[in-house]
Amino acid sequence: MTITVSEALDSDTAIIVTVERQSGGYIDGLWVDGTPTIFKTLCSPQPASAKERQILPEGDRDKDIFKFITKKPLRGVSDRDELSADIVIFKGNRYTILSPADWDLYGHTTSLGARVQ
Repeated sequence: MTITVSEALDSDTAIIVTVERQSGGYIDGLWVDGTPTIFKTLCSPQPASAKERQILPEGDRDKDIFKFITKKPLRGVSDRDELSADIVIFKGNRYTILSPADWDLYGHTTSLGARVQ
């Protein structure tokens, strides 16, 4: 029997983190923030490996990077879709999602986030 990561994410193996999702859009070529949505999700935060850091832009590789494995999808910035990146609040720090990866087939998402200085 195959086990999926989502089955392993429970209150014994993960924590609840707060996610801040900013809405908004472009008005006359400038981004205007809307009202943020706050939600909580079950998450397994882990330090990013050196290999995972390599997929990030050079300017982000030296930052405090965490991998967030969640059941709810997190989103990164998308100019095409007019979306700003989610902010994960973990241990009192705010992490901007840089690289979300949808593993929905396996019941989870894995996202890399950089601590906001």
